[in-house]
Amino acid sequence: MNHAPWIVPSALFEPGWVDRMRDSIAVSDFSPEAAIITAVFFGGFAIFVAVAFLVKSRATGEVRLTPLTWITQPDKIQDIFQGALRRRSKIRLTFSRDDSTGVFTDAALTEVYSDSLVLELSAGVRANRGWIGKLVECDFRLRPDPATEQWHFYTFTAEIKDAKTVPDQFAQITVSLPRRLEMEQKRAFLRVEPGRADVRECDVWSETRVRGEPHRPDDPETWGRPELSLTEATAPDISLDNISGGGLRLSLRGDALRTGLTLLTPGRRVFLFLRLDDRQAADGSTLFRLACQVMHAYAADAADGSRAFGLRFVGFGEPAEDNPARLGWKASQGGGVPALDDWAYAKHLDLYRSRGR
Repeated sequence: MNHAPWIVPSALFEPGWVDRMRDSIAVSDFSPEAAIITAVFFGGFAIFVAVAFLVKSRATGEVRLTPLTWITQPDKIQDIFQGALRRRSKIRLTFSRDDSTGVFTDAALTEVYSDSLVLELSAGVRANRGWIGKLVECDFRLRPDPATEQWHFYTFTAEIKDAKTVPDQFAQITVSLPRRLEMEQKRAFLRVEPGRADVRECDVWSETRVRGEPHRPDDPETWGRPELSLTEATAPDISLDNISGGGLRLSLRGDALRTGLTLLTPGRRVFLFLRLDDRQAADGSTLFRLACQVMHAYAADAADGSRAFGLRFVGFGEPAEDNPARLGWKASQGGGVPALDDWAYAKHLDLYRSRGR
C-alpha cells in the first residue's frame, strides 16, 4: 500500500511499526519508517557526542583561563579588603594607561562596602567629577599575620564611581569593588633596571670602617669619605644593573673595579648610601641607608672588562624615634626593605606602561 509523503511520519505512531521495521530489514526492503528511525537515532547520538565535547572543551578552557593567582570568590575578596582596612594598608592608585600617562598616587582605604571601596587620597591631590567613569589600577600589600614578615601582594582594576574634595580635607573617591584580585609575586624579588638618571648617589663603606672608632653606625656624619662613590668622574666606571627591595647588582670597571675587588669580596658586609630619583618626593629624590652582604662576584666576561657584584640587603637605617638626627637600624627580613620595595615597584609600573604593555 502506497502512502503519501506527508503520511509517512504518522506511521511511526501506528501499532505494529516495530514489527514492520524488523520485517523490512529482514527482507532487505526499503522502509520509510526504518529510514527515519535510523536517521533520528544516529543523528541524536551524533548531537549528543558533539554537545558533550563542546561542554568539556568549554569547561577545560575556563579552567585554563583562570590563573591560580586570581581570587574571584566575593566573600574572600571582602575578607581581604576588611583585613586591609584593619591593617591600614596603603593602596597605590594609578590611572589606567588608556586614560592617562601612568601617574600614580597613594591612597588610604577608609570604607569597605558590599559593592564599593572608599579611598582617601594623599595630600595635595585634587579630585574632580571628570574622574567618574575612569578606570584605575590599584595595588596593595597585606601581612595576614602581624607576627610574621610574610607579605601578600594584590592588584586589581576598578572604576571610579564618585570623586569629591571636602574643603580643608583630603579628597575622596569611591571605586567599584573588583570582581577579582590578582596575587603577585613577592615584590622583594621584583627587580627593575634603573636608568642612569634614576641613580643620584651611590656610596659604599666597608663594615670595619663604619663600626671602627671613632665612627658610629648610627651617625653617618662620622663615616668619613666613602671607599667607593658614584660621581660624575666615576660614573663611566660604576653602574647599577638592577635593584629590588631585597638587593641589587652593581657593575664596576676601571679604577672602581680595582677598589671593588677588595671592598666587595663575597661574604663581606658593607654599608651603602643610595639616593634615587623619586618624582613623588618633595625634593625629587629618596635616600636609603642600607647594610648589605656581598653574595656574588661574577666573572669578568664583559667586553669592557667589567665585573658585577650581587648584594643582599640585611638591614636598613631610618631616623631614630627619640633622636631623628641619629639612625635606628632594622633587620631586613622576608619583605626586604619596604621603602625601597615601594620605589622598585613604582619604577616597574612606569617601565611597564612606557612600553605599552
